Amino acid sequence: MRNALSAIGSAGALLAVAGCTTYHETQPPQSATQQLLESHAAEIAADRLAESLPPVPSVFVDATHFKGDGSDYALAAIEAALLRRGMILTPNQKTSKITLALRMGALSVDQKDTVLGLPAGTLPIPGTVASFPIPEISLYSTYLRVGRAEFAAVAYDTATGAPIAFSGPAGGERRLVQHRYLTFFGSGRRLEEPAGDKGN
Repeated sequence: MRNALSAIGSAGALLAVAGCTTYHETQPPQSATQQLLESHAAEIAADRLAESLPPVPSVFVDATHFKGDGSDYALAAIEAALLRRGMILTPNQKTSKITLALRMGALSVDQKDTVLGLPAGTLPIPGTVASFPIPEISLYSTYLRVGRAEFAAVAYDTATGAPIAFSGPAGGERRLVQHRYLTFFGSGRRLEEPAGDKGN
């Protein structure tokens, strides 16, 4: 009986040491983390772009050259920023006094991982197409994800084509950082506030 209890206690201790928590981010086509970082960065860049434009009575937003992944959300963010500044958006370019031609320089997420030790990886199993996952074994590691957005625009008189204002490139950035110590102890994920934009 004593041997059985000893064996159960040893197995429990082994499981306690070997246990871990796996956080899985969906990959195709984008993880929620990536989408949030991009959208937050787009909102910041949109506000900065709108603030740099002079107030106009009515404006048509020309998104002909505003292309790329996430452009639909970014365009909506820019239109919302213009409306907050009191501008009236017209759906028809012919009836607008000002045309605002937009272009997108970037909207994506950069990542930087630093590991003091052995990073996570996989070990191929000989004779098969499968692989064995190897967990991270490190003294210290940090994971940084940075959402970046950059927009620019030119405003011109719809009737004459004369330039009125040039804006941008206006950039926005949102950072997510996580620190881990001795592999098992982590400080948690922390969304850093952009400098000078508290509350965004």
